[in-house]
Amino acid sequence: MQLDYSILKHLSDNDNGKFVDITFILDDHKALNKKLEELRGKNMILVDENSVRDFELFGIGNDRRRSIKAKIKMNGRIYFHTLKARNEITGSNENKKNRWSLSYFF
Repeated sequence: MQLDYSILKHLSDNDNGKFVDITFILDDHKALNKKLEELRGKNMILVDENSVRDFELFGIGNDRRRSIKAKIKMNGRIYFHTLKARNEITGSNENKKNRWSLSYFF
């Protein structure tokens, strides 16, 4: 869930209508690809297929980090805003403290 949030947050913050590089969000490249396929299957993002190139014929191994570019879709924005609302409600106790101090006056 945290990886979903960080991917969608990065895509939402840097959305300019073009594909955004998300290679360095997570160090584990395989886990990132797995999560991207999951989000892509749920129709939340688009992944640029042209950004992945195979240079094995030139003697460069395929175990290197490849550039992954993606773009957020409307379903991804809706899901991101629900995750953001959940994080604001359950993630911080500061809002609860502020509400408690205001309830003292009433």
